Amino acid sequence: MRRGSIFWGILILVLGVFLLINQFVPGFNAWGIFWPLVLDGLGVWFLMGQRWAGSTNLVNEQVNIPLADIREARIQLHHGAGRLEINPSANPGELLSGSFMGGVEQRLERSGTSARLDLRNSNMQNFVGWPFGYSNQGFNWNIALTREIPLQLEVETGASETRLNLADLLVSDLLIKTGASSSTVTLPARAGQTRVNVHSGAASVELSLPQGVAGRIHIQSGLAGVSIDPNRFPRVDSGYETPGYETAANKAEIYVETGVASITIR
Repeated sequence: MRRGSIFWGILILVLGVFLLINQFVPGFNAWGIFWPLVLDGLGVWFLMGQRWAGSTNLVNEQVNIPLADIREARIQLHHGAGRLEINPSANPGELLSGSFMGGVEQRLERSGTSARLDLRNSNMQNFVGWPFGYSNQGFNWNIALTREIPLQLEVETGASETRLNLADLLVSDLLIKTGASSSTVTLPARAGQTRVNVHSGAASVELSLPQGVAGRIHIQSGLAGVSIDPNRFPRVDSGYETPGYETAANKAEIYVETGVASITIR
């Protein structure tokens, strides 16, 4: 039997046990315990995987794409397993720069002053069977994006640890598709209106809105633990909404569709 199958079987079994306890023991918070355990397990794998896995070494590829005359861009990231981190770029005049452990395939299409950039893992065959089947180094991407132009950002990850610091970026549309992962996202502070769509499986997702940014939140969930700051986002008929949302200069409309997950919005 493949070790990957054993891992996922144990994870599903533990989830079932916690759900049964949550059903029959009043006051027991299954999500408050289950997700920290899962994330601790992922952390142990990231730290110790190189001792348990094979000796496959991945290339660390450096990428720098100049901004030139691009005035708006759509950026699509197809990551896979490992770690993904996005921060604002400190270098004017560049659309994107970063290091990509495991290599990256890139495609840039231009139409006038608009651009579409697609980046995807060039070693996806190593993703099969995660967490016991991929390289001992993981697919670690560290990316810096321009602060200078409006962006549409799509992020697709598998079993990963994702950290997106978008506070200083002009992101108008954000799409996140994630599997068994831990994702922490700080939304834009000065992008005007940002539309956010999150589709997650067995995941822990935390969304932070900077102070001064209003929020309207729609949640469609299955077996999810949902934590939303009720003082900042009071409950309304359609979900949750900051008072004065319609007239706010900077705001985010958030749609979350999730299965077995922990969702935190603050």
